[in-house]
Amino acid sequence: MAVKPLSPGADPARPLFAWVRATILIMAVAYAASFAPLPWRLVGLPFAAAGLVIGFITCLKALRNPGAGFLRLAAPIATLACGLVAVTLGAQALFYKPSIEYQQCMADALTLSSQQQCTTNLQNELVPD
Repeated sequence: MAVKPLSPGADPARPLFAWVRATILIMAVAYAASFAPLPWRLVGLPFAAAGLVIGFITCLKALRNPGAGFLRLAAPIATLACGLVAVTLGAQALFYKPSIEYQQCMADALTLSSQQQCTTNLQNELVPD
């Protein structure tokens, strides 16, 4: 496939814009889904995984593009943030039963001591003595 030369006034970073938009959109969906209650929160997990892949591709394209400028720093940071959301949602999927019990306990907790008890119960279930 032949590559068209850029016109003198064209922005060399323009080919990256679609990748950056896709990365930001997928990351925003994954982040927004992380605020939903379980089990709906896990809908964000495939988006976070897709954000990692798209973000990695964006990073590679930004590093190879001479006009990328700030995207050489911003794309890896956005990819890392998406990875952190993926790890968090993945851990909640892995420990689904304790996570949903903790969520229900916190929803029913009326006092600070009952909230502390919910946290203690979660810790005891994840790391038994």
